Amino acid sequence: MTGTRIRNLVLAVTTLSAACALSACDTHDGTPGAKGAPATPPAGTVRASKDTGPTQDDSDSSTLTVALDKTATWKNGVTARLSGFSRGTTSEFASPSHKAYLAFSVTVKNGSTSPLDLSLFNLSCPGGADEVFDEDAGFGGAPDAHLLAGKSQTWKEACVFAKTAKSVQIELTPVDTSDDGWYRTAIFTGTVR
Repeated sequence: MTGTRIRNLVLAVTTLSAACALSACDTHDGTPGAKGAPATPPAGTVRASKDTGPTQDDSDSSTLTVALDKTATWKNGVTARLSGFSRGTTSEFASPSHKAYLAFSVTVKNGSTSPLDLSLFNLSCPGGADEVFDEDAGFGGAPDAHLLAGKSQTWKEACVFAKTAKSVQIELTPVDTSDDGWYRTAIFTGTVR
């Protein structure tokens, strides 16, 4: 094998290994300890600071400030929570490529009486940084689906985030297409180790 082919093979194996580590390369059937259960979080996993203060209520301002480890709750019963923070570096196939990132899961529960279009969720990364898109790593943005009343959905997101950065502000805004009202922007803020 030539040096170029060996480098390409090593790069492909490394990329596949990273994608498998991020996505656990399997599905989970929800049964604790079942085959296919998610692997233990990698050593790069970070934790959000714990905020023991009260959760901010959904008043009449245009924003809702929420600690990273708390749940945003809108007046119609829709909730959103961030969890599972971890750091990494994007692959050459990601957009943007070769950048340090902060990954996390977004869980939305539709406590309203109308379907919620998840594809219309607007995510703003810390400091206006780029959102990471890498289908192989599971970073594809919000699902292109409607969430029925009473159901919940979790997906992975990632934002470009310097390896030394600790202070985080992530903004999440659902979009209402039912003409029944509007959603305030939930500003999740805190620090990660």
